[in-house]
Amino acid sequence: MDKKTISKAALYYTLILIILSLIPVPDLGLPKFKLFELDKLVHFCTYLIFTIIWGLNSHSKIKILIFSILFGLGLEILQHILPFGRYFDWGDFIANSLGVLFGTIILFYLKKKLL
Repeated sequence: MDKKTISKAALYYTLILIILSLIPVPDLGLPKFKLFELDKLVHFCTYLIFTIIWGLNSHSKIKILIFSILFGLGLEILQHILPFGRYFDWGDFIANSLGVLFGTIILFYLKKKLL
């Protein structure tokens, strides 16, 4: 896959992630910290893929790691600030960050194999 296609895929994936993270979700209830639930697995996988896609388009794994963690944090903060009925969840942020960390590790080995 060429860099132009990877760049487009990364951009579209990011836009979809932003939209899905900020749209209202009915019946959220009160914020609760639960680290082990299906929602956290989805967050983990989403940010793992996010990191790999952006990482395939970049030479610096550290920049991608920092960018991805800050991106996830920014979306969690926006969920809290914007009036869409969403809230900041530390469990989501931890799952996002773990996905980023594992994505960076996978990216390291993937790029090593490709080169």
